[in-house]
Amino acid sequence: MLRFRPRLLCLMSALLAWSAASAADPMTQGAPAATWAELRGVRHAIAADVEATRLGEIHAQSERLVPLANTLLAGSKDLAPDKRARVESAVKQLPKVADALHDAADQGSSEATRRQLQRLDGLLELIRAQYSPEALTPPAASISGQDPAMHDHAHGGSAAPGHTHTERPLAAVDAPPVASLVVRAAEFSFEPRRLELRAGQPTRVELENDGAIEHALVVEAPDGAGDWIHLDARAHGKDAATFQLDRPGTYPLLCTVPGHEEFGMIGTLVVVRQ
Repeated sequence: MLRFRPRLLCLMSALLAWSAASAADPMTQGAPAATWAELRGVRHAIAADVEATRLGEIHAQSERLVPLANTLLAGSKDLAPDKRARVESAVKQLPKVADALHDAADQGSSEATRRQLQRLDGLLELIRAQYSPEALTPPAASISGQDPAMHDHAHGGSAAPGHTHTERPLAAVDAPPVASLVVRAAEFSFEPRRLELRAGQPTRVELENDGAIEHALVVEAPDGAGDWIHLDARAHGKDAATFQLDRPGTYPLLCTVPGHEEFGMIGTLVVVRQ
């Protein structure tokens, strides 16, 4: 038996060395947090290039999106099947967004590039929502576990502007409703896409969010004075209010969470005469 001891010792030494290397390797230890931080950093770099009109720099950054997203997915084997399926779906859409960023930058259009950046924000928010805060928080990060880039939109921040809900909608009323509508939201659509209500009739509108991230339902006043209708619901949540619109016509509705309109989360509100 003694002659096998050197081999056993060598095997144990190799196992210990492999274990130590794995613990120090970010790809095997805390991989989602490290990869998410890098992916978020690419998003910030693209945003900075857009604001500085360095559109030629966007190519190199956008080419990193898909490899990083695939690395994040590969290191997320512990996710629940439904959550992993959502991440896979978002990752599959990233090549189109990266190509669209290329095209917009090639056209020299900062506005078009911003729109594609908002689409990127929508996908990153969908990915982020599948993980616990701890899973995507590097050890040196804030203990809040929240990603400012993905949450500023809900509080009027500058990283992802577009969705604020600070004022009472213009068409909101306190009168008891005489009709009701239910709209279901998910990534990235409304059901139904066409809503109809009668002019001058108080109508209760309920937004049911079946999705994994926040969604909003907004109808903006044509004169730009504010929102006629504004509901927003957290993931798997609801929001409802009673509204009365007095002007017959056809009006666009949309989700104002950054990136969601660009992914087709739009519809139509038809106000018909009594």
